[in-house]
Amino acid sequence: MVEERFRLIYLSKDGTGIKQISLTRNKLGLFLICLTVLFGGIVAFSLGVFTKLYQNYQIVNLKNDKEYLQSELLAQKERVAILSTQLGEIETISDELRTAANLEPIDSDVRQFGVGGPEYSSPFGLDYYSDDASRTAVENGLDLDRIERAILLEKSSMSEIKAKLDAQEEWRNHFPSIKPVLGAGIISSFGYRIDPFTRKNAFHYGIDYLAMKGTTVLATADGVVKRVVNIYKPNVSYGKYVVIDHGNGYETLYAHLSEIDVSQGQQVKRWDPIGKSGNTGRAEGYHLHYEVHLNGVELDPALYDLTAKSY
Repeated sequence: MVEERFRLIYLSKDGTGIKQISLTRNKLGLFLICLTVLFGGIVAFSLGVFTKLYQNYQIVNLKNDKEYLQSELLAQKERVAILSTQLGEIETISDELRTAANLEPIDSDVRQFGVGGPEYSSPFGLDYYSDDASRTAVENGLDLDRIERAILLEKSSMSEIKAKLDAQEEWRNHFPSIKPVLGAGIISSFGYRIDPFTRKNAFHYGIDYLAMKGTTVLATADGVVKRVVNIYKPNVSYGKYVVIDHGNGYETLYAHLSEIDVSQGQQVKRWDPIGKSGNTGRAEGYHLHYEVHLNGVELDPALYDLTAKSY
């Protein structure tokens, strides 16, 4: 049997010569195998080089990203430190406000642990993390959690302070503290005196302010008009008068009025006009008789006049 041969014919570059190679089937197969192996080797080598270059590129990028992340985390850590300092200043102011509001300062142990809310934590200790970026991230998380808890505590404290100050303001507003007649002089003080009608020593349960007829009489604190008396007998008792209930056991009485400008049950504020001075009832001349009662006991109104030094 004649062995099959394959011929490879190729021309020279200038086209003047013809060359040929005669190969058997086995040699051609071997040639193709060698060519395939060579090509595969070149491809494998090229892929290996490309992969190595790409890996190096990725490593450089990751390293740059890590360095950038670390710098950002350190900058964040500095901002967290600034927030901690500012929080400390807020806590100092909070304690001062609590003192002003007659509240106990917050215990240092309470401040250390804060209040409420889920706590940020890492499942591992800081020593578990081998790189600086991871440790810094965990530290920042812990610091931010502490700050968040401290802020919640201060918000709670501020709410408590506001409630106490509001209560104090409400109490001050209902505390009789001004003269019922602006600029008026006192013609008869609280205590024992010679009664102008009986000429005997008697206790005077209020203060008489000199006030011409028609002088405006003011409510000395917020409250509710408890009693209004317009009908009276001449030369008897208080004449026309008003009683205001200020709450907390305080009541004030304004007597010998010529006019009354409020009605029973009406809400009044400090400085609101409630009537006009006069000489109705048991009075020798135009003036205002003013009393302060605490739980039904008459007290010296001069002790409640916080504006006394202003006149």
